[in-house]
Amino acid sequence: MSKGFKVHVRLDKAKISDIVQKCTKKGTWSALDHLAAVSKEQVPLDQGPLKNSCYVDVADDGSKGTVAYDTPYAIVQHEHTEFQHQRGRKAKYLEDPCNDGAVISEMRELIQRAYAEQMGG
Repeated sequence: MSKGFKVHVRLDKAKISDIVQKCTKKGTWSALDHLAAVSKEQVPLDQGPLKNSCYVDVADDGSKGTVAYDTPYAIVQHEHTEFQHQRGRKAKYLEDPCNDGAVISEMRELIQRAYAEQMGG
């Protein structure tokens, strides 16, 4: 903006809050669902219970969420890097995608896309 130029805006805080909450929850869900999908490609696979136990949960306000695997051995499989797995399957199946720049970039894009869709763009 140029010097001395002012814009006055009146905001409908309730409407803005509702929009932000909707796009935040959708964006968070989309991002975490992508993370879960990438993780499922790496999770150790025998008969599938570990892979099938993966779930995504997002707080009502969209401010936080969880990707989790719900089997008694999920942590053991995740943490023991010395275990041998099928090709493409490995330990750190959730941690590694969380630290992968391409996955992070796609997650950001999904959040931005959810916001743009909510805003009509």
